[in-house]
Amino acid sequence: MNRPNAFCVLLAALLTLLLCFTSCNSSDKQVVISGDIQHGRDRMIRLARLDNAEIVKLDSVRMRNGHFEFVLTAATEEQKEILARPMLYQLSLSDDNTLTTMAQKGEHIIISADADNLIQTYRAKGGREAVLMTTLDSALTAFVKQVQPLWDFYQQHIDNDTLRENVEAQYYELVKQHSRFLRQFIKEHPSDMASYVAFYQSYNRLRFFDNNKDFDLMKTLTETLSARYPNHPYLQKMQQKLELLEYQQYDTD
Repeated sequence: MNRPNAFCVLLAALLTLLLCFTSCNSSDKQVVISGDIQHGRDRMIRLARLDNAEIVKLDSVRMRNGHFEFVLTAATEEQKEILARPMLYQLSLSDDNTLTTMAQKGEHIIISADADNLIQTYRAKGGREAVLMTTLDSALTAFVKQVQPLWDFYQQHIDNDTLRENVEAQYYELVKQHSRFLRQFIKEHPSDMASYVAFYQSYNRLRFFDNNKDFDLMKTLTETLSARYPNHPYLQKMQQKLELLEYQQYDTD
């Protein structure tokens, strides 16, 4: 009487183990991005992937009380390669209300934000690169909050040379401070793709790093990241720019 029961228990255990293995294997082949947007209600939210200069639209869903979830799976070898790499994903409520995070295969990125201003209020967890992206965006938000009042004051006193020069000096000091933050960030995270984003971070038309002046930093970062992520599309473009700069320097010499 006990043997059939023992067999059933063993069979159930094996089936549970098989289901667990299948589930783990499945989750390892996909990216999940979900979250809760305060004041999001039942609005539509869109997901896109950033492929260098191209924005690839992926999906859109209607939130339920601000909650949303996107599940990305791979049907082709090309899609598998894309999901396997840390890539930039953009969530947007409108064209001018977006945030950008980073994710790769096997990660479930969880986002929290306020619908009034996604980029300035969001937090992310569930992936190392996503958390690092939050750090970068939070620092940029702090920079913008300091710079914006200076710009407003500058416009109000555009004809006062003394005040204008004082504002410009404060502005450039803030730029230097944020540039130092980004340089230290890259130094502490040389093998993380978020450092690629740090190198190219910008505000309006301002770039915090210059390809020529910061050539050595660009070269070191490109080599370090390429060793970890060979043939990554972001790094291929970076490598091409690096080779062009090296050629120009050689040609000048």
